[in-house]
Amino acid sequence: MIITLSIFYYLFLIVLAFFLLYSFFNIYHLLKFGFSSTTNIIIIVLYLAFASVLIMFAFGFLAQYDWQRPLIQAQTDASL
Repeated sequence: MIITLSIFYYLFLIVLAFFLLYSFFNIYHLLKFGFSSTTNIIIIVLYLAFASVLIMFAFGFLAQYDWQRPLIQAQTDASL
């Protein structure tokens, strides 16, 4: 049985999905219940820009790894 590093990649994708879900929830509430001001819009745009850059850098770093490399490799020997 071989467990590869890709398990961490899938965990990262799950965390990213929760981050995006909460981000959309927070942005919706800022738009719906926040003050209609340019400050509110600037904060939303800055948040989206920073989050986008951070996600792009994360995927750039993650693309460099070999995710099929074994993390745990249990040998089963039937001849014992």
